[in-house]
Parts: sequence; C-alpha cells; structure tokens
Amino acid sequence: MAHVLPDSIRCRLGYLLAKSHQRQVRFFEAHTREMQVSGRQYATLLLLEANDGLRQSDIAEWLDLDRTTVTYLVDSLEQRGWIERQRDPADRRAHIVRMTAAGMAGLEKVRPAARAATQELLAPLNDDEQAQLRALLARLVP
Repeated sequence: MAHVLPDSIRCRLGYLLAKSHQRQVRFFEAHTREMQVSGRQYATLLLLEANDGLRQSDIAEWLDLDRTTVTYLVDSLEQRGWIERQRDPADRRAHIVRMTAAGMAGLEKVRPAARAATQELLAPLNDDEQAQLRALLARLVP
C-alpha cells in the first residue's frame, strides 16, 4: 500500500511555505552551481550593493542570521575577493564590510541565474498571479 501525505499536512501554510522555499533553494543551487555561490552569499551581496559599508552585526540582523554564520559568510566572500572587511573606527571590536569591484562583477554574473531560478519556481503562475503572490507575501513579511 502506498503512503500518502494527508491534506491536513499538505495544505498547511507552514508546509507550503517551507516546501516552496526548499524548491527555490534547489533551483537557485542548480542555476548557480558553476558560480559556486550560495543564496546567503547572494543575499549578502545584494545587501551590500544597497548599503555602502555595513557592520557584520547589521548583516546578521537584516538577513536574520546568527553572527557566527555571518562571520563564515563574510570569510568566504572575502576569500573570493568579492568583499573587504575593515575595523570600524568607531568601535574596534566591529568590522565594516564593503563590496569590491570584483564583488560587483560577481553579483552581475549571479543575478541572471537567480532570476532564472525564481522564474522556474513561479512558472506555474501567470504574471498577475506572480505579482499577487509577491504582494501577499510582502504583507506577511514587513
């Protein structure tokens, strides 16, 4: 006898959101495999693109990650030459992170792959439904 996932699980909002996120991650990884960039690295680059110079603690807060994870994230991007880290002159315990020219170039290479991953996820929806989904989710995540 085949097992089935009951509607009491399959139709739960938390399950649907988690499964959608898992699919998005898989699509992103597939589209960016050759670039060897993670979704968190991409998010960090987007954040730095919009904000010239952030403390690592700011990155942790904005991306809702723990500080240790952000340290590893920043280390990996720094090793690639995509970001640089300097001591904060106002607080020597903190580091300011900035994107480098190489990071901007890397971001431009990743951006189309990230868009393709999102398009793949949203392919079952028409343009109006995609816009509606984004608008509804934006209301849930202020």
